[in-house]
Amino acid sequence: MDSGKRQHLQDIYTTDQTAKDDFTPQVSGEVLEERKRQIRRHQFTNFVLGLLVLVLSVSLVYVVVREYLEIQSTDPSPTSITQGYIPRYSLGSESQWVLDFPDNYGNPEWSGTGERPFNSQWILKAAFNLILAKQAANMGENEVAAKHYENALEILPDLEGVKAPLSALYFKLEDFDKALVLLEDASEADLTPEVLNNLGAACIHAEAYDRAESYLKQALEMKPTYAEPQKNLAVLYKEQEREDDAVVAYEKYIDLRPMDIDTQYSFALYLTKLGRWEQSAELLERLTMQITDIPVLYFLLARAEMHNTHPDKAMAAIQRGIQLTDSSSAIAYMDSEEFDQLRESDEFQLLIRALEKPKK
Repeated sequence: MDSGKRQHLQDIYTTDQTAKDDFTPQVSGEVLEERKRQIRRHQFTNFVLGLLVLVLSVSLVYVVVREYLEIQSTDPSPTSITQGYIPRYSLGSESQWVLDFPDNYGNPEWSGTGERPFNSQWILKAAFNLILAKQAANMGENEVAAKHYENALEILPDLEGVKAPLSALYFKLEDFDKALVLLEDASEADLTPEVLNNLGAACIHAEAYDRAESYLKQALEMKPTYAEPQKNLAVLYKEQEREDDAVVAYEKYIDLRPMDIDTQYSFALYLTKLGRWEQSAELLERLTMQITDIPVLYFLLARAEMHNTHPDKAMAAIQRGIQLTDSSSAIAYMDSEEFDQLRESDEFQLLIRALEKPKK
C-alpha cells in the first residue's frame, strides 16, 4: 500500500481533538450547572412578578372596599317627601305645583300676634293641604286625608267645601262625635243628601236619636229615591222600638233596593221577632223565588209557615233547605222548637234518619 492511500485512511478514522473536548465530562457538568442557574433565575423572576401582582390585587381590593364603606357611611341625599308620597303622574297639571314645596309647607301654625294673616301665602297653604287631602283620600289613607283637611280649616276656618268631605272621613274612621261637632254649623252647601245620611248614621251611633231622624228625613226630602236614609231610619226605629215605623222604613228601602238580600233577611228576622209570621212568610216566599241557593232562607220560611199552620209548606221548605246544606247544619236548623209539631210525622222522621245515616 502506497503512502497516499495510508494517509487517506488515517484521515478517515482520525477525530478532531477540539470536537472531542466538547463532550468531556468536565465540559458537560459546566453546561448543566449553567442551565440550572438559568432555571433558578427564571423561577426567581416569576416569583417576584407573581408577588407583585398579588400585592397590586390586594391593594385594588382594599381601595374598592374603602370607597364602598365611605359611600355607605355618608348621609343619603335628601329627597322631596311629597314626591315620594304623590306620584307626579297622578296629579292634574293644575296641582303639580305642590311638588315644588316641602311636606311641611302647609303647616297651619302661626307664631304671630293678632288675627291670622289672610294673604296669598296662606291661601297657597290651604290649597296645598286640600290637594294632599284629596290625594290621600283617593289612596284610602283616611287619617292622613283628615289631617290635611283639618289643616286647611285651621288656616281658613270659613272655607266652604271642606267640612263635608272631612265629616265623611270621620264617619269612615268611626269618630262620630267629631263628625257631629263639625257639621253642627255647616253651611247648606256642605249638607248634601250623602252628608246628611252619614250624619244621621253618626247620630244613631251617638244615641242622638232625635237629631238622627231629622238629618235622615232632610236627606230624603232632598233626594226621595235615596235608599240609604230609609235603611238607617229602619235601624233608628228598631233602636227606639217603634215597630210600625221600622217596618215601613224597611219596606220602602227594599222597594228601592230589591237585591239587597242581607237586609231582606234581617227584615225577615225582625218580623219573626215581632211575631208577624204572615208578613215574614210572604217576604221569604218572594225572596226564595229570586234567591234559590241559600239554605237559611228556606229554614226560616219553614219556621214562619209552621206558625202560620201550614205544615205542608213548611215541610217543602225544609226539604229544599236540606238539599242546599250538609247534614249536620240541616239537623241543627231542624232542631228548632217550631218544628215540634212535625217531629212525629213519618215524613219528618224519614228526613231525620236520612240525615243521621252515616255515609259509606
